Amino acid sequence: MKSYIQRFIFDKLPLRGAFVVLDDVWHTISSQREYPEGIQRFMGELLVANVLLTANLKLKGKVTIQIQDNPKLDLIVSESTHDLTVRATAKFTKAATADCQLKYEDCISSGALVISVDSEADGKLYQSIVALESGIELSDILNEYMLQSEQLKTFFLFTYTKDRVVGFMLQQLPDPANEHDKDLQRLFMMANTMHKSELLTNSITTMLHKLFNEDDIVLFDPQDIKFACTCSRERVTNVLRSLGKEEADMILSDEGVIRITCDFCNMVYIFDAPDVALIFESLCADMDSISKSIH
Repeated sequence: MKSYIQRFIFDKLPLRGAFVVLDDVWHTISSQREYPEGIQRFMGELLVANVLLTANLKLKGKVTIQIQDNPKLDLIVSESTHDLTVRATAKFTKAATADCQLKYEDCISSGALVISVDSEADGKLYQSIVALESGIELSDILNEYMLQSEQLKTFFLFTYTKDRVVGFMLQQLPDPANEHDKDLQRLFMMANTMHKSELLTNSITTMLHKLFNEDDIVLFDPQDIKFACTCSRERVTNVLRSLGKEEADMILSDEGVIRITCDFCNMVYIFDAPDVALIFESLCADMDSISKSIH
């Protein structure tokens, strides 16, 4: 089944929402490599959250969310662009998973959630850092983050299976005079009665009718979400250049070729000795050109 996001607004109230379903996209991402169950669930929820946060942007660019400073994880990262292409991956320490017991709670118990908004228009990068804490779920952390950073009350709910990840978001829009305060309290209270199982078994129209049948809601057409990776041979070449010729030659000496595998899509890029020589010859030529232009 296709992956999609479907947005909705309340016709007479400052409130909006969205419903995200990741089916084929989630299968593609989760099958790239074998993850412990806890990491896989957290990565799925992070990706759904990423799509929901990106859906609120009014700019062209992407939102990247990653976990830092967690002693049991090297990295969990997801990306979502304004045109609804996504990717995600995770790396974890072998010691942390030696007993195959790394749990969802371990992913969220320490470290920080780093949310980066990369704007294509001005080339600027905007970052927020949110502390993680044990005893709660990702949805709770994001609810608090949106309230503190955007001053907008938001409700997130995620549910995960190995085959599908689903997310729901309800978000208040600015209401300077607080004239809709009572209605907003009622609607958020109703949203909090939702169960995770409903996200998997009910359509968005069924859920909205069940929760908010007293209100006029405009439901927009669903938009497809696609998996896409931005890796390329040119980008991997730049990685090789950053290693330096000495280290590249050492790898060639030990392995015969240099193999670099993309963490997101498993694409393998192979460079032999002539390839590496050409890369550093062109680098020297570029440096000479820059030097001559300076002098």
